[in-house]
Amino acid sequence: MFKKADSAYEPVLQNWVKQFPTSYAPYVARAEYYCACALQARGNKRAIEKDQSEYKEMERYYSLALLDIDQALKLKVGMDVCYTLKVEIGMALEKEELITSALIEAAKYHPYEYRVRLKYLQTLTPRNGGSYEKMEGFIASCVKYAVYNPKIKELSAAIPADKGSVFSYLGKYDQAVKMYTEALKYSNYHSYYAARGDAYAKLQEYKLAMADYDRALELSPNDPEYLHRKAQAITSQNRFIDAQKMKRQSNQADTYDDWPPKKSSKVENEQAIKHAQKGNDFMNAGQYGQAISEYTEAIRFLPDEYVLYHNRALCYLQSNNEEGALQDFLHAIERKRDDIDAYIKITTIYANRGMFDDAINSMNKAIVVKPDDAELFYYRGKVYEKRGMNVEALQDIRQACEMGYQRACWNVIYK
Repeated sequence: MFKKADSAYEPVLQNWVKQFPTSYAPYVARAEYYCACALQARGNKRAIEKDQSEYKEMERYYSLALLDIDQALKLKVGMDVCYTLKVEIGMALEKEELITSALIEAAKYHPYEYRVRLKYLQTLTPRNGGSYEKMEGFIASCVKYAVYNPKIKELSAAIPADKGSVFSYLGKYDQAVKMYTEALKYSNYHSYYAARGDAYAKLQEYKLAMADYDRALELSPNDPEYLHRKAQAITSQNRFIDAQKMKRQSNQADTYDDWPPKKSSKVENEQAIKHAQKGNDFMNAGQYGQAISEYTEAIRFLPDEYVLYHNRALCYLQSNNEEGALQDFLHAIERKRDDIDAYIKITTIYANRGMFDDAINSMNKAIVVKPDDAELFYYRGKVYEKRGMNVEALQDIRQACEMGYQRACWNVIYK
């Protein structure tokens, strides 16, 4: 509750400490509050000079936090949250001895502890002066403890998660999504879902963003930060939808000025149905050129109907117009996010072109929309296989098999 730099908290915390001086809880809470104040003093700067006022204010708050942490440990020795905070403070103040001593002390009381190790791993990231090689080395040194605490295996998520954070900072949100998706293979950590949701929101993939925020909130119920981020995404989504409507209306006015005027919505629907039925008949008869023409006429009257784009895309595929099919399948999922067959077709087109990253990204989006569809994991596994990522391929195909997709089971048997 107190992990926020809200000045209203301070008198409450001071009074709590005064009333219960022999309880560790108010000291830990106040330490978390001081750490939040320190981060606020620092601002958004990734680097800060020690002679700047922001650094001095940050240092002051961290000094107050350390006093409270030490007092809490005197009252209840071995609390992992205290050692996690010490690592965090040591990282911010670039005090290697504080980080190392916190890790050693935590291991003394909790030899198989996960949270302190994860926080320590964050001190080894490239932006903190470390490297991914150092992170990999530390993760490898912890593997033996996974026998006693399986959660230790989740440390492997830290590297792709950090890469995702860097990509987000650089504005490369597609790559960020890929990295957070990779991290989520190792750990079901709510923060990774929220971070991927942020990246999706930046890409204006709002349905995918909402799904990730909802998952984060399931794992960390009523987290105020996640609720705030979801609310922001909803606002952005509404603005985006309004802008798209205006754009379509403008485009239709520009494009269809020379067409016969539309008499009423009833007439539009009747005309669209008429052309769509003709398109279906031509497609079933294998006359794909005529079918494309009819679906194009139907789209003219109902430009937001996903099935018209989907069916026209199928005809384009049969006519060897792969680019036309790709664009129509993309239009289809814009209008119906759970058009799973369209995602599979898009993935296949990208894979056939050797665009494996785009193919995997397409399957990632489909899996977010329908995470219980075993076939999607199978298709993503086959793309990984084509890309030469055999470990990931086998993981996905095995998962599809475990979810009951028989075709995947045969693949696993004959691997």
